[in-house]
Amino acid sequence: MVSQCSSLRYDSRAMNILYLLQVLVGFGFVIFIHELGHFLAAKRVGIHCPGFSIGFPFPLWTPKGWKALNIFKFKWRGTEYRLGWIPFGGYVQMKGQSDAPTGQEGPKKDDPTDYRNKSYFQKTQVLLGGVTMNAITAVIGFIIAFQLGVTFIEPTVGMVDSAGQAWLDNEIQVGDRILEVNGREVVDFEDVVYAGLFDGGKSIDVLVERGEGENVTRHKVKVPLDLEPNFKIMMPSIKARHRVVLTEEEALRFPESLGEDRPRDGDELAAVNGRPVLNAQDAQGLLEVSRGPIELTLRRGVGEDAREWKVTHTPRRKYFGESSPFRAGVSVMPPPWVDRVRKRGAGDQAGLKQGDRLVGMISDSGAEVRFSSFGDLTTAVDATGGKPMTLLVERNGATVRLPVTPEPRESRPGRFALGITVGMANPAGLSEEEYEAAQEKAASRTIAWGVRPGSAIEKAGLKPGEEIVGMKVDGKSVTNPETGAFDFGAMRLAFAIASDNEEGADLTLEIQRPDGVQAITVKTEPEGPDSIAYLALAAAEKRSAPVRYGLIQSVGEGFYHSKKVGYKILMTFAGLFAGRVKIWHLGGPVLIAKRSYSLAQWGAGTLIFFLAFISVNLAIVNLIPLPVLDGGQWMIVTIEAIRGRPLPERAMSIVSMTSFIFVVGLMLFVLGNDIVTVWIRGWA
Repeated sequence: MVSQCSSLRYDSRAMNILYLLQVLVGFGFVIFIHELGHFLAAKRVGIHCPGFSIGFPFPLWTPKGWKALNIFKFKWRGTEYRLGWIPFGGYVQMKGQSDAPTGQEGPKKDDPTDYRNKSYFQKTQVLLGGVTMNAITAVIGFIIAFQLGVTFIEPTVGMVDSAGQAWLDNEIQVGDRILEVNGREVVDFEDVVYAGLFDGGKSIDVLVERGEGENVTRHKVKVPLDLEPNFKIMMPSIKARHRVVLTEEEALRFPESLGEDRPRDGDELAAVNGRPVLNAQDAQGLLEVSRGPIELTLRRGVGEDAREWKVTHTPRRKYFGESSPFRAGVSVMPPPWVDRVRKRGAGDQAGLKQGDRLVGMISDSGAEVRFSSFGDLTTAVDATGGKPMTLLVERNGATVRLPVTPEPRESRPGRFALGITVGMANPAGLSEEEYEAAQEKAASRTIAWGVRPGSAIEKAGLKPGEEIVGMKVDGKSVTNPETGAFDFGAMRLAFAIASDNEEGADLTLEIQRPDGVQAITVKTEPEGPDSIAYLALAAAEKRSAPVRYGLIQSVGEGFYHSKKVGYKILMTFAGLFAGRVKIWHLGGPVLIAKRSYSLAQWGAGTLIFFLAFISVNLAIVNLIPLPVLDGGQWMIVTIEAIRGRPLPERAMSIVSMTSFIFVVGLMLFVLGNDIVTVWIRGWA
C-alpha cells in the first residue's frame, strides 16, 4: 500500500515536470518566433548577422574580467547561435545595427551587408519582422488551439460580494450564466472583468440566463462597479464560479490505507454530505454546521478524464469561527445599527431602514426580549428556522415592532439572515468617512457586550457589559501588532489564536471592575456550541469543457481572438493613461510563467491559446515608440527618411539611454511586483 502511494506521488511529480517543460518550451518558442522574424528579414535583405540568441547570457566575473555564460552556443554559416540562461527575451546581432547610435565605426559605403546601407523599406522589413511574425504566429496558435480544444473560465456567477452594490441591488444571482456584456458576446468570465475595466461608466449591462431545463429564462441586468479593495480599481463585485480544492496540508491528514482513494493536493471538493459545493464560502458554511464524520465527494482531473469518488472524513474543529455568534461564550459587538438593506430581501420587505437599531424581539409568550449584543440577535434569527419573528427596532427615538421572515443564508445551510449589513455605529446621515471613523471609535471599546448563558466564561463570572482590558493565550499577553496596545483588534486576535489550538488553550480575560483588574481563565474546547468544523481549502479556477471547432471555423476564431486580445491589450494601455489601471496591476515574467504552468494542466490547447495571447502582447508592446523597442527604432528610421539625413547623434544618444533606463527600470519594477503579488500578497 505504501509503495502504491509513493507511486502516486511520483506520478504527480512527473506531471508537474511535464507541465513545467511545456511552459518553458512554449514561452521560449514565442521569443524564438519574434527573433526569427528579425533574423529572416535581415537575411532576406542581405544583412550579416553575427549572433542569434534566445535568452540572455549570465554575466560572470573572472580574474580576466567579465564573461558571458550561455547554456550552449555554436557557429554555422557566419552566425553564432546561443541559448542563454536568463529566459526573459532574446536578440539578433546585425552588422551596423544598434539600439544606441554611438560606439560604432561608420558604415563602409560599398558594404552591402551593413544594416546602415539598406533602404528605408528594407530597414522597415527588418525592424517589423518580429512583430509581424508574432502576429502571424498568434493567429496560427489560436487556430491550432481550437483544433486541440480550449477551456475558458466559465462565465457563470459563483459569488456576489456582500460588500458591493450588486449584492444590495439583488439583480444578479449566484448561478446566473452571463451571455453578453455591454452588447458583446461573452465566452470567458474575463470578458466581464475587462468590460468593467475598459468600458467606463459606473456599471455594465449584462444578459444572463437563469434556471435549468424548461425553467430557463433570460434577464437584462445592470451590474454596478465597486472599488476593488486589493487592486484599487473599479470592477463588478461578482466572481466567477470556482473549484474548491484540498490543500496539501489537508490531503496529508487522510490515511494512506485509502490507497487510490486517498485525496491529494488539488483534488476538488464537489459536495459535502451530498450537497453540491457552490464556492469556498459555501463549502465552509456546509462544514461549520456539521458534527462528527462527514461524507466528502471529491473529483480529480477535468473533463472526460475526471474521476469522482466519496470519502468519509472527520474534519478538525475550532472553538469558534468568523461566523460564530459568540467567541469563547463572548459577543464583542453591541446590538447593531442597520447599515445597508438589500432590495427585496427579508429586511427590505419588513421595512427595515438604514439607521435602525435592532434591540430586541417579541418572544412566543408575547414578552419583550432585549438583545445585549449582536450575538443575541444572530442566535435569535437562526432559532426561527425561517419562520416569522417580530423585531424590536429603535427608530428616531422610539421603539417599533417589525414582523420579519428571515431568509436562508446563501452559504450556510440551516442558518438565516435578514438581508442587511450592520455596524457598531449609526450610519444615518453620515458620510462614508464619518461612518468609518464612528465605527473605529465604537470598536475601540473592548466590551463583553454579550455572554452566552451556560458557557464556561459565564460560569467563571464574566457579566455582560464588563470591559476587557487585556487577554492572554496560554499565559502570553496578546496586543495589536500595529499599535502594540490591547484594543478591539487585539481582542479578536487573541480569540483567533485560542481557537486555532486544536488541543485547547488557556484563555485568560483581564476584566476591569470597581475593585481593580481581575483575571478569568477558561479552557477552550473544540466541541463547544460555537465551534466549527473546517478543512484547509483553497480556491481554483473552474473552466469549461474543451471548446473545439473544425478547421474552417477555427480560422475564423483565430482572427477573431487575435483582434479581441489586441483590443484588451490596447485598452490596458489606455486604462494606464486614464488612471483606471495602475502600473502595479501589470504582470511580468513570474506571473506569466505561473499562469502558463496553471493553464498547462488544462491541456495543450489551453496552453497554446495563452501563448498566442502572449505573442499578440509581445507584438503590441514592441510597437511602443521607444528607441530600445522595435517601434522606436522604426520611428527613428522613418524620421530620418523624411529628413533625408540622420538625427543628431548626441541627442539620439541621450534619448536612447533615457529610454533604455526607463524600460529596464520598468522590467525590474514589474518583476518585483510579480514577486510581491505571488509570494507576499498571495494574489496569484
